[in-house]
Amino acid sequence: MHAPQSQAPLDPAETPEPGRGPDLIAPDCTGENFYAIDRGLRDLLQIYLEPNDFQRLEPHFHRLGALAGGRLDELARVADKHPPVLNARDRLGRDEDWIEYHSSYREMEAIAFGDFQFHAMTHRDGVLDMDRPLPAVAKYALQYLFVQAEFGLMCPISVTDTSIHLIRKFASPELRDYLLPKMLSGDVATMWKGTQFMTERSGGSDVGAIETVARNENGAWRLFGDKWFCSHADADVALLLTRPEGAPAGTKGSQCSPCRAGWRTAAATPTGSSASRTSSAPARWRAAKSCSRARSPIWSARRIAASSR
Repeated sequence: MHAPQSQAPLDPAETPEPGRGPDLIAPDCTGENFYAIDRGLRDLLQIYLEPNDFQRLEPHFHRLGALAGGRLDELARVADKHPPVLNARDRLGRDEDWIEYHSSYREMEAIAFGDFQFHAMTHRDGVLDMDRPLPAVAKYALQYLFVQAEFGLMCPISVTDTSIHLIRKFASPELRDYLLPKMLSGDVATMWKGTQFMTERSGGSDVGAIETVARNENGAWRLFGDKWFCSHADADVALLLTRPEGAPAGTKGSQCSPCRAGWRTAAATPTGSSASRTSSAPARWRAAKSCSRARSPIWSARRIAASSR
């Protein structure tokens, strides 16, 4: 009895060489539903989510899984070939500093900030038809699916999300009332995105070494200094780590100053670009621009230390 063809011994002379290079890469997943094919993720979500939450959210996991293997992947490929363009000046030579994005990137923004509202889903109800904020596990599972198609946009999503958290936790009631409704909006055309500018040449890992100075002049903060790497450089609201004039050295002397970009605030002037679609390095902050909406810092390390005693 002959062995089936697939099991028949091969002539040594016809034995193919072991796979090399591209032959060892995993198969292309284009067109797959990244949630449906991920048994591990599905099992874990059933363990860590409440049964009712899992039942209500699973259609959205499926929907995003299909987008990640389909439309999002297509858009990300196009956006990679059409990176953002920094315009330092307008046609008359005036300093304006705005960034132009390709339509593929804007469509991905609409999916992330408008459809799924990643930035707001753990801060308020109404996202994905939930009657309360989503559990953190659900948010990170959705982000896990999203980044398998598009990772660059997760930076603006995350810094907006975490800026909202900082403002909710530390800002004055007046500042929260002013900023949060706009930052938590699901309307991509009118919402305010957030970011944090922390890093300087003198203080990267050691943020206690920052040199940017915040000077309070007649109730408004004026910032002086340089920020070396600015993620999501053209966000609407920037939280800057600064040192108030006369404050002690180190982390204890730092504070976080909120600025409304482009409107009587400190303004970023990117002088170079990094690999990220939404970051600039370095970015110089113009001196003596008034942060009129930042009449009090979001938080001060000295104030927190004093209140914790």
